[in-house]
Amino acid sequence: MPRPAALLRQLHLPDLPAAVLIGLLGAAAVSGFHLALNALEHLLTGMSGSLVGIARQLPAWQRAALPAVGGLLAGLVLQHGLRLARGSAGGDYLEAVRVGDGRLGLRTVLIKCLSSLCTVASGGSIGREGAMVSLAALGGSLLARRPRLSLPRRRLLVACGIAAGWSAAYHAPLAGVLFVCQVVRPRRRWRGLPPLIVASAVASLASGAWFKLPAIYHVPPLPALTTTALLAYCLVACALGLLAPWFLQAMNAARRAFAAIGLTLPTRMALGGLIVGSLAWFWPEMWGNGYSTVSALLTAAPLWQTLLALLLCKLLATAATSGSGAVGGIFTPMLFVGAAGGALIGLSLNALWPGAAPLAGVIVTGMAAFLAATAQAPWLAVVMMLEMTASFGLAAPLLLASWLAARLSRRLLGGRALYDGR
Repeated sequence: MPRPAALLRQLHLPDLPAAVLIGLLGAAAVSGFHLALNALEHLLTGMSGSLVGIARQLPAWQRAALPAVGGLLAGLVLQHGLRLARGSAGGDYLEAVRVGDGRLGLRTVLIKCLSSLCTVASGGSIGREGAMVSLAALGGSLLARRPRLSLPRRRLLVACGIAAGWSAAYHAPLAGVLFVCQVVRPRRRWRGLPPLIVASAVASLASGAWFKLPAIYHVPPLPALTTTALLAYCLVACALGLLAPWFLQAMNAARRAFAAIGLTLPTRMALGGLIVGSLAWFWPEMWGNGYSTVSALLTAAPLWQTLLALLLCKLLATAATSGSGAVGGIFTPMLFVGAAGGALIGLSLNALWPGAAPLAGVIVTGMAAFLAATAQAPWLAVVMMLEMTASFGLAAPLLLASWLAARLSRRLLGGRALYDGR
């Protein structure tokens, strides 16, 4: 039996005070990014708030031009800023935890986050969570620079920052821990859980108490689960499990296509923004990460023709933004794809068999299934959707749908996932 002192070290209990501080820093970083984003949106458009709402109020030419201008500005920041940051450590938090020494470069991370800020504020079709989690992970990395700290403990503190950033960004503390355990470092020992749980919980509590951030998605009341609805949820899972490999291949193809053009980074990113802007001329919903559109779908779905057009255009906009080299995540755009795909299937089923598929239910199931299939993280998908929607009555269908989608996608992808190879 290990001695008490040894057991405390094995459970990383001495790291709990640092985990509390990392949680507070993560909440502050996420909220600070929100404030900076609102300020830049107001500077560019004279408005702030929902990007789709802003785009709808702008003249068509302006909502078409701004993503290109923002892409050019983001590319210039990234190109010239990284030259100034030469000699600094890298900025990839996944690499720092998986194979690195737990060090993130302060200048590198700040430059990448500033570039991401320009892309997001100007309407780029990309998620803001990437920059938020990077800033939170940077807090963990800075605390991990204490002398005589072992490599596993340095990596653990960075992982605490990742969990804190994820928790504060999505108001999902359990999902923040699962993201680290299932995606960032799948083979992490359970003894490292206490600091991760503390950092994630503190970040969630702090962001909610200090900054009064709103809930992510509001789901209308759902009817009692029926056999017909369960079959509909399984059909949604299978369809999106089949779509996930195509989505990942499309993202990779877009990166290769932009790289083959031979343009400078700012020009490539401006071209990606121009594609988004061209689509936004007709569809203001192309601006942003898709959050506003998913929220609208949960209350009332449009005609299936409109929904299909939005889905295809959003896929193109996200591929153009990410493929051009923009800094940011595609996690929230993935939720849009899952939501729109689930809604399309639900509308089709209800046209054949009225009332077979509760619309809000298939939308939430679609988000969970598509996340599980692309990230190969079914537990993360289930817990995240439950925390983001508070639809706890869907727990059992989400478990089944996420497992089905992940298994089907894994067969087609050969074990690869969204965050592999990073």
